Amino acid sequence: MILAAGLLVSCASSSLYRPATPPEEMEYHQAHLDVYPNDVRKAPSQYTNLRVAWAGIIVSNNATDEDFSGKIRMDTVFEHHYYDWEQIRQAGGVRLLISPRGEGRFRLRWRMNRKEEDVNSTDAMNYAAPGKLAIVYGTPESVDEDGTIVLRYHYLRILDPAQFRANELDYGRRGERYRAIKVTPAATTNSPSR
Repeated sequence: MILAAGLLVSCASSSLYRPATPPEEMEYHQAHLDVYPNDVRKAPSQYTNLRVAWAGIIVSNNATDEDFSGKIRMDTVFEHHYYDWEQIRQAGGVRLLISPRGEGRFRLRWRMNRKEEDVNSTDAMNYAAPGKLAIVYGTPESVDEDGTIVLRYHYLRILDPAQFRANELDYGRRGERYRAIKVTPAATTNSPSR
């Protein structure tokens, strides 16, 4: 990835993924980065006590105010994307180059603390809006009939579209070859170019 990323992004350098907060760092070091959704689908009971970390683009969410606890409950569905746990440092911050491919949907229920009293469920849904990327830490609980994996929440990091791309490198699981995606000047979204 280092060579491919160097060709695609000028004045940038590649490094291992760095968690953004101390709680994320703790989860990152406990998670199995080499367990994928299809592994869980094949043998769900083998993974019910195993922490995983997956990259997923938010497909949908639903927020509910929990007035008694001061928190907001979120039910979020993600589309899994392969991620090689590298990040590109460039002017203006860090960017992740996730693959346009992945292994299907997963979901979880999580809670957000209100930092201000007037924050509501609409604010929470804007924070975790569809199209944003999440680095999700959880433990597989079950698999729905449609194949969607249900994770028990441990931690979640949300990244805005400016912080990731899914249309520059095509790759799969660790050990698979990388392929640069030809990006046309008109292709400025995070969806893969075909």
